[in-house]
Amino acid sequence: MRTMTPDPLAVLQVATMHNITEEQAATAINWAAQMTVHAWEAYADTLGLVKKDGVAMEAWFSTLGPDLRSSALEDAVTAVVGADSVLAETYRKQDGHQPPRARVMRTNRPRVRIH
Repeated sequence: MRTMTPDPLAVLQVATMHNITEEQAATAINWAAQMTVHAWEAYADTLGLVKKDGVAMEAWFSTLGPDLRSSALEDAVTAVVGADSVLAETYRKQDGHQPPRARVMRTNRPRVRIH
């Protein structure tokens, strides 16, 4: 399965509407698209339709109301923001248990040995 890059203007619009980062918005758009494809595949299996029929999928998608279509994106935004929160909390806890490391100074100069 190939993940498509979402339209940059759509990403910006979703990021602005939901007050999230553009990366989160792009992830949510891809997630909503995947959920829609899975819903189509389940619908196609139920009715014995060909899953790869793009015209049939477009016709099915157009029968969905605007509220139902936007709810997939809303659910995806909620999931992405929630996942980011869980990851941030996990990293915060993980970082709190480790002692701070001493920084190693690195240079590009050759080492000089004094005897």
